[in-house]
Amino acid sequence: MKIFLNLTFLFFAHIAHSQPLFEGAGEREDWLGTYYQGKKMGFTKSKTRWGPEGIVMDSTVFFKIRSGSTDQSTTIKQTTRLSPEFELSSFSLFQEISGHRQQVEGKLEGNELRYRTKSLGYDKEKTLKFTEKTVPSSTFLINLVSAGLKVGQRGELQLFMEPLQLMVDLEYEVLREETLQYEGKQIDTFVVLQRFSGMESTMWVAHDGTVYRESTNMGFESFKEEPQVAQKIDEAMTVSSVITMSLVKPNKPVPRPKNIHDLVYRIHPVSFPEAIPEDHRQKIIKVEKQPDGNYITTLRIKSEPKKIGFTPRMDESKLDPKYLEETAEVQSRHKMIGALARELSADSKNKWQLAKNINLWVHLNLRKEMVDTVTALDALLERRGECQSHTFLFTALARASGIPTRIVNGLVYSKDYEGFLYHAWPEVFVGEWRAMDPTFGQDRADATHIKLTENSDESPFHLMEFVGKVAISWSRP
Repeated sequence: MKIFLNLTFLFFAHIAHSQPLFEGAGEREDWLGTYYQGKKMGFTKSKTRWGPEGIVMDSTVFFKIRSGSTDQSTTIKQTTRLSPEFELSSFSLFQEISGHRQQVEGKLEGNELRYRTKSLGYDKEKTLKFTEKTVPSSTFLINLVSAGLKVGQRGELQLFMEPLQLMVDLEYEVLREETLQYEGKQIDTFVVLQRFSGMESTMWVAHDGTVYRESTNMGFESFKEEPQVAQKIDEAMTVSSVITMSLVKPNKPVPRPKNIHDLVYRIHPVSFPEAIPEDHRQKIIKVEKQPDGNYITTLRIKSEPKKIGFTPRMDESKLDPKYLEETAEVQSRHKMIGALARELSADSKNKWQLAKNINLWVHLNLRKEMVDTVTALDALLERRGECQSHTFLFTALARASGIPTRIVNGLVYSKDYEGFLYHAWPEVFVGEWRAMDPTFGQDRADATHIKLTENSDESPFHLMEFVGKVAISWSRP
């Protein structure tokens, strides 16, 4: 279960909130309460200051989440500076998830964003190209409102997601005007629909840029509230409720799922024909277009074969070098990771044997707890976590050992929940790609592992095209 996946979505579903139309100099503060299925789970606060030199926005997003006795709460704080022309100048972001911290600072120089990411065991600077349509996710609504809104207006923007340091394309449409009631007053608003990375939300935006309401296609809502109301959270959202939200119940339970080696699935709705990838064990049988424009995808999935050499060998030199790279989540060059990798490789005769040794070590040495440890180094130090923690640590150790490794996100069957949960696992290249699962201790990923995305900057965004939307049925071949 990828808990952080849901937290990531929640953040971006609510970060684009109220902004004023700026004249002269001044400041204002806005609060939104965040709810899931009617239950309060967090809030968003933004304080905006403006003057002749530009605009500064300080924002805070907080979600109160608990797993048993463990506090899984998330806090994201960001300061964003814009020029008087509403263009990004710089930003500074701090995020803390379950006590694990990451800091990102960036500055726009011409059309190039230089940003530095720092977390436990990781400190690197990178660059990204900005175009005239690129805006930071934290303040993109300023750009829309400053240009003026009108019913029927449509457009596209490229959003830079500061916490994940990646780009996504945003589509928006002004659907209509609508009058809301707020504290006894009538407020005229524009209803704005926005879509990106499979996510969709509707905002009710006043003519001065204030957001009074936001609703997502996953059951989350935000409402403008007074500070004391927004901060009042009676009970933390539980991890079990997150699991219930993302669980996909099939047409019937899968008996003895870990011992099944060949299954056929029908998955729908799927947004486009190539949405589900193929590989040596996962093959698309049929794609059927439906009247609503979506698709039903039928695919056959087999468990990994027992022996290496099932597929033709590939040239490792032709692989993308990113499969050996260090990232903020996978600190493969850290001295502790390197030392353990060398220890595990001492008795290994080949890369496949070493991959199995790493898989077994991670499985046996990490307690299976529904908590996010965020990075490989966090998982190693705390010796606990869920699938993401296991996968990050495995990937760091494998890459440190010279084994090209990619991170896969998708679905796997849970006998306990009698349904499919969103899950992460690694694939290693040992002359051919092989799917493993350190969370379950499987050297051969079984046929209930449905791959939906692989190594997209180690980000789960593509999964959002499926979460809360798809249905699955299965049968024997």
